[in-house]
Amino acid sequence: MNNEELDSVGTPESESSVSFATKKRRIVMLLLGYSAVLGVISCFLPEEDTPLDVIFGFPLLVLGISWCFMDAAERGCRIGRIVQLLLVLLFIVGLPVYLFQTRGIGAFKSLVLAAVLIGAMCACLFVTAYATLYAGEATGLWEVAY
Repeated sequence: MNNEELDSVGTPESESSVSFATKKRRIVMLLLGYSAVLGVISCFLPEEDTPLDVIFGFPLLVLGISWCFMDAAERGCRIGRIVQLLLVLLFIVGLPVYLFQTRGIGAFKSLVLAAVLIGAMCACLFVTAYATLYAGEATGLWEVAY
């Protein structure tokens, strides 16, 4: 066997598609996990807005953008400069634009699934924040005013 024969043997398309699906699923799980971590962290943050809020929200933005790029790689699409800027500077506008560019009318289904994911992330954040407050009150670390 020479090198040309070895180079022609590659991975089947189904394997690469599975790896993209696995990577995208891992990003979604990281979003849910980080939301749970944010629930714990939110108990220790001051109630007023601070620059710390932006710092703690930055990983959510990075994970959301990385999901878009992973999806584009899976679909064989290229994300244009304008959509890249929208994703970075105004993600809430950039995500629907990207989805409509790549999926057409099927983007509505993806937007509904994204809304379900956001709801699950909020639920994770709320549950872990509540558990942290309960544990803190039970151990006497702080008192919670109801």
